[in-house]
Amino acid sequence: MAFMPHLNIEDDCFSFTSQRYSFKTISVGDIAVDMYCLHHVTSWENVEVGEAIWPSAKILSRYLLDNSSLVRDVPVLELGCGPGLTGLVAARLTSHPGRVVLTDHCQLVLDELVPRSIQHNFPNSDCPKCAYLHWGSDLPAFQQKYGRFDVILGADVIYWTEYVEPLLQTVSELLSAKPSSCFLTIYEERYQKAPDTTVPEMLNVAHKYNLTCSSISLDNNPEYQEARKQEKCDFKLYIFKHKS
Repeated sequence: MAFMPHLNIEDDCFSFTSQRYSFKTISVGDIAVDMYCLHHVTSWENVEVGEAIWPSAKILSRYLLDNSSLVRDVPVLELGCGPGLTGLVAARLTSHPGRVVLTDHCQLVLDELVPRSIQHNFPNSDCPKCAYLHWGSDLPAFQQKYGRFDVILGADVIYWTEYVEPLLQTVSELLSAKPSSCFLTIYEERYQKAPDTTVPEMLNVAHKYNLTCSSISLDNNPEYQEARKQEKCDFKLYIFKHKS
């Protein structure tokens, strides 16, 4: 999805397809991030994926907060960042936010939403980066520019099984070779009435790219408990690593 919004600048807000974007403070535990995006969503049906903060991003952000040693002082990559909550929380948890890179392929995200949030939350020179990345494409050039990453994050980035292979190919090539390096991705089980083939596909493709996959319990995650009440569906957190 590549498009340029028609901007109507007014008091730190702009209009896009009759929607309105603004800053709002999002709190995850004791971390507060001012997010520039679409807020007050009453229905997800007409919301573009990069416009608003989805429940999975809050759940994964809380997991990072509760396990902050994972992202402390290591290079971090967020895939399909949307407004960028999870990546910005990771940047809050490290003493080197400039080593965090938020990526997407949506021009609205890259040109307007994430840069504004980065500038607002990290006014100093050592701030997270925002970059274009299309999964499975031009990965050597991306690696040459940004390096490899000890932690890769993906919040609700898989909607169809055809996304799985380019996603895990990207992870395999950009994840550093350290034994502790990992890809954390949270998946929302939206289609409970039909057989879910996404997770089996992830496991098959992970094997192809020499990655292991295991699940992580979210039982003690307060954002998970709240999201289950609101969304009436389940969420699964998975961790991928290079096979030893």
